[in-house]
Amino acid sequence: MDHSYETWQLVLAEEFFGQHQAGHPTLFYVDDDVEQELRRSYGIEEPLAECVRRFLRLGTAEPYSALEDYRWRKRRQDKAADPAVLPLLACTVLAASRMVNDRNHRATAYHARFSELLTGDEGVLGSQHYEPIARMWQALASWQLSHRGTRGICTIPAPNDLPSNRSLIGFAQSQALVSGADRSLMPKIFQALRNYTATWPLPGETLLAALEIRGWEQRFSAGFRNALAEAEFRPLLSKLIGNYAASWDGSDELVPSGVARAELLVRLDAGRLSWAARLQAAEQESRIELEDDVVLEQLGDTAYYSVTGLPAPDARRLISGVRVAGDQVVLSRPSTPVLVLARDDVLGVWASTDSFRPSEAHVVLAAPEAQRDVQRLLDKAASLGRAAASGKLAWVPQNWTMHRPVTFDDAISLRKALQEVQGVVGLLQPPAQFKLRLEGGLKLAPSLDPYLYLCGGEPHVVLPDTVDGTLLVDGRECPELERTVRAGLPVPLPVLRLGPGRHTVSFAGVEMSFTTAESAVVESARPKVCGFPVTDSRAAAWPSVLDEAAQSAAVTGADCTGAVAQQMTAHVELCRRDSDEVLFAATDGRLWTLDTPDMPAWWAEVLPGTPAPLRFEATFHSVGGWLLERRSGRWRGHPVNPATPRPKSAGNPRAWARAVLAAQQASTDPSWMEYVQAAKELER
Repeated sequence: MDHSYETWQLVLAEEFFGQHQAGHPTLFYVDDDVEQELRRSYGIEEPLAECVRRFLRLGTAEPYSALEDYRWRKRRQDKAADPAVLPLLACTVLAASRMVNDRNHRATAYHARFSELLTGDEGVLGSQHYEPIARMWQALASWQLSHRGTRGICTIPAPNDLPSNRSLIGFAQSQALVSGADRSLMPKIFQALRNYTATWPLPGETLLAALEIRGWEQRFSAGFRNALAEAEFRPLLSKLIGNYAASWDGSDELVPSGVARAELLVRLDAGRLSWAARLQAAEQESRIELEDDVVLEQLGDTAYYSVTGLPAPDARRLISGVRVAGDQVVLSRPSTPVLVLARDDVLGVWASTDSFRPSEAHVVLAAPEAQRDVQRLLDKAASLGRAAASGKLAWVPQNWTMHRPVTFDDAISLRKALQEVQGVVGLLQPPAQFKLRLEGGLKLAPSLDPYLYLCGGEPHVVLPDTVDGTLLVDGRECPELERTVRAGLPVPLPVLRLGPGRHTVSFAGVEMSFTTAESAVVESARPKVCGFPVTDSRAAAWPSVLDEAAQSAAVTGADCTGAVAQQMTAHVELCRRDSDEVLFAATDGRLWTLDTPDMPAWWAEVLPGTPAPLRFEATFHSVGGWLLERRSGRWRGHPVNPATPRPKSAGNPRAWARAVLAAQQASTDPSWMEYVQAAKELER
């Protein structure tokens, strides 16, 4: 990737998923105005679409494969970093923001606008190419949820929440429903509506109905009004508005720009309610002073703080909300008539949470106006804690009811009940699961293999929120897991009593592998030695990591007396710089993409005014194959030390076959026909 793509990636990550978004619902909203403003603010010369366009492999079955490969390379380097596909996803939202009726398109013609944005032709990128982008959206959502709100509260919908006819493009469209101008209107509207009701926050559908009754929806953008009028997208809009209302702390701005938000938590310890704070920031300060003599003191080396100077939680403060400002920090807790507490691993006590956690115990406190909704939810879905706790405890807010311990063993029933029950409890949805993953288990020697577990200590499987799928372990269904799979909880694999060896878990077309063993030998770390192996008094041309046996005869220093450099066959080819794509299909099944090198900085200094050369050099060492170039939609190819193709011996044979078949018209040479025939055999 070039500098401009990485610049856009960093800018988008900071702007939409930076530390300043902690605790706030985050929409990845990008339209033409936002794109222009980002370019101006950060001094970016190249437009977003042009930056992404250069890395598309147009004319192939997988036009986004280069960007996917880049994402996986970056993920291997840093698994916690934001997915390196933000520029492409921003383009998908930009295309969604342009979906209006005009002379050429209907308002629903998404793919035509997306293709036109990235290629200039509305027919190049179609729906058949879009599935990898949907996977990228789910990877972004999973990454954001894994940070537990420190990179913003995720607003990317789960696959089950999308309209059936928009199961792919709905991710991008969901981010284009509410513009920045729309969000700036919300605090005033929330304040006006809050004056008419004793219960706050209101559910999203109630808020939308109130907007329509008063005619306030006319103040919002065309995209917002269109989504409001569309039955399929109204539930998504309802959920977005409800999330914003639930996180609103009563201030004039929904998300103060450049101000960190410290989340005010309620904790239950030793029979009393008190406050704690959580602040996720790049640099944690040990002491933070706020207005009204409120002070935050960091608890050890954590993101949690003790709070002094603030009156203890009571019914009035929980209902009205709390907001205390400081120097570039705001400590706030939104108004809520329902308080849900769960065990916090860091604090070691009960602490408030913004969602129910299936299979875990909760303490639920409800104000009088929310008690009916809470009781309906517990009657429908709770396995424990349905009845209100008897007896009056001093720490329970006045006139509030308490339920404990509340447990939801069936996550699916919980989700369904939350959708059916009206009121603020509908906002306590468990976090969506976007991908299959393993959690827990007893790991053996993680330094050797992160997926090596002790026999009997196999991990649990967390299933994604998909409509259809059958859990298979080692290729077979497991009746003993049927109950836990149906419940939507982490599936315990130890009950299967798997033997030592390699095992696979698959669900909805996704597969993961792990290994079990009775023990593992952890060898002490040894320094790696790099050098030039010597065979028959000849030193290799390229260095490698040496094993212990090879070190005695290898060139590991500046000299090796008596060693003669091995002559390596090198072949130089000239490639056209104006090619849209340059590939090399090796004889053994390896496939390379040759990127056009940048012009060296000294070129303009030494040869001013000289036009850039038309070609660049590509050097091949002891490898044979075909060099393929695509220009103006047509493939051309010529051989480089060709030999009989054996694509199953190395590399990625299927990717090799797809590339060869896409370029099968590149030449009529008999040697090339052998490659095409080998590719066809692989595809059968």
